[in-house]
Amino acid sequence: MDKPAVFQSPQKIVYGQGAFQQLGKEASARGKKALVVTDHIMTKLGYVETSKKMLLAEGMEAVVYEGVSSEPTDQYVAESLDLLIKEKCDLVISLGGGSCIDTAKAIVVLEKNGGYVGDYMGNRKRAETSRIAHIAIPTTAGTGSEATDVTVITNLSTVSLTSSCSQQY
Repeated sequence: MDKPAVFQSPQKIVYGQGAFQQLGKEASARGKKALVVTDHIMTKLGYVETSKKMLLAEGMEAVVYEGVSSEPTDQYVAESLDLLIKEKCDLVISLGGGSCIDTAKAIVVLEKNGGYVGDYMGNRKRAETSRIAHIAIPTTAGTGSEATDVTVITNLSTVSLTSSCSQQY
């Protein structure tokens, strides 16, 4: 007989009008210095600066990793993890779409468990729960990454950097 399936979701979801304005309060209850994982579009639109102001109003520092520019890769994970460790951040905030959220989820796992993100693929290596909290602020609809405990990360060493496309007319 097959085992029953298990659905596990985040511990808390804050949603609705005014939810974004709760960032400082929610973050300060979980840490003192945040790493914000985002992309240049969120910076351009002013959401990164707004986030930093809300964190500062609650006495928190923030460091920004703005390197996510496409589908999440092991390079983004390594770069943002290095920044998290260097800056001694104790909280991760992802601000953006599924790529930012997936990158943040991966660095939270690696901060506690070490190794390479691919080590955890297919449950080859089990991850212990991190001491670092993750607050996901989704800015797009579609991936649902903020509501799952899985992440999709591209291993750049196994991806062909050239591709071709053909169409029939």
